[in-house]
Amino acid sequence: MRLKNKFQSRLLRYYFSGLLLFFLLACGANNAVTMEIQDPWIRTPPPSAQALAGFMLLKNNSDKPITLIQAKAEGFQKVILHQSINEKGMHRMEPVENIIIPPKGELRFHHGSYHIMLMGLQKKIQSGDSLPITLVFDNGQEKLVSFMVKTPD
Repeated sequence: MRLKNKFQSRLLRYYFSGLLLFFLLACGANNAVTMEIQDPWIRTPPPSAQALAGFMLLKNNSDKPITLIQAKAEGFQKVILHQSINEKGMHRMEPVENIIIPPKGELRFHHGSYHIMLMGLQKKIQSGDSLPITLVFDNGQEKLVSFMVKTPD
C-alpha cells in the first residue's frame, strides 16, 4: 500500500512539473511574437557618408505598450534612436531615449520621423548589403534584425 502511494505521489509531481514546463514554454513563445519588425532598410550611402539612417515598421501585437529603448550595431561609433522634427519650417533631428509602440498598434520609422541613426561608419557599405542591428525593448526582448541596404523606390 505504501509503495502505491509513493508511486502515485511521484506521478503527480511529474505531471505537475510537466504542466508547469508547458505553461512556461507557451508564455515564452507568446512573448517572442509580441513585436513584429517589417521592411527594415537603410538608404544606400554616398561614398563619403559618415552617418546612415535605419527605417522599418514596428507592429506591437500585445495588449500593452512596448518601448524600444536601444539599438545596437557593430561597425559604427554610435547608434542612436532619433526623431526628425519640423518646427516653423525648420527641420532638425534630435536623439530620443525611447520610442513607445502602442498596444495593438504600429509605428513606421521613415524619413522625416523616427529612425535609427548609425554614426561613424567604419566600413564600406553598398546597395544589396545586409546590416545586422539589435533592437532592445523594455520587456527584456532583444531582436536581431537584418536591415537591407537599398535605394528607395
